[in-house]
Amino acid sequence: MSDTPAQDTVSLDALRRDIDAADEEMHRQLIHRGEVIERLIDAKRLSANGGAAFRPDREAAMMRRIAARHTGRLPLSTVEHIWREIIGTFTQLQAPYRVLAARAADPAMRDLLRYYFGFSSPLVGTASNREAIDTVASTGTDLAVVALDDPLEERWWESLTPSADAPGFGAKVIAYLPFLPLQSGLDLPRAVVIGPKNVEAPDDLHLYAVDLADTGSIDGLGTILARSAAAALIAAPRDPAGFGKTTTLQSHWLGCFAKPTDWT
Repeated sequence: MSDTPAQDTVSLDALRRDIDAADEEMHRQLIHRGEVIERLIDAKRLSANGGAAFRPDREAAMMRRIAARHTGRLPLSTVEHIWREIIGTFTQLQAPYRVLAARAADPAMRDLLRYYFGFSSPLVGTASNREAIDTVASTGTDLAVVALDDPLEERWWESLTPSADAPGFGAKVIAYLPFLPLQSGLDLPRAVVIGPKNVEAPDDLHLYAVDLADTGSIDGLGTILARSAAAALIAAPRDPAGFGKTTTLQSHWLGCFAKPTDWT
């Protein structure tokens, strides 16, 4: 004989029906989203003409809206991962792409790649960051992810061709990860995403590689993302007059990205 009162059993059954109804509604909305994507593919003809379907500005705006309206005990990081799985899958349907990384086999990096790009995106390991970037520049459809704790001696940014005047598809920095704050215990590497140079990326912050071989200070130039004895990666607002005009250090513009929500 059960010790659970009949009223509690009825209440639990009602709650489970609510959960089932919520699941069915989410599934219906996913199906509807897929139908909209099919119409979008027809409208853009991306499958026929080639090109990248990445929209870092729309993704950033979506993540900000999710963070602003999120409440309850469900971790925001879980919600972000679910949405990024959806975004990644539907982007694949628009224009297939691969995600390349020199450390794709590293468990922490693999967690980062799956967290942000989902399980529908093929992951490709490369011998170096330069190889990953060169592949993006040659295909015009793939993405590369470079961890910011990788040694700067490789000078991977020298493979970038962000200028619109450069020949070929080219490549540039289009995003920074993580974008939303991570929940406690979720330890993912910091990284930049590199995509084809024709992708429109938010210009909240611009990324520069600064040579430190000459005498000069990088104090006050921006947020230092990585640093070695010979170089530094610095994020700063776009300087129309030229980044670092108050210093003699040589700098290279690498691209731009949306400002993470927890940056001041």
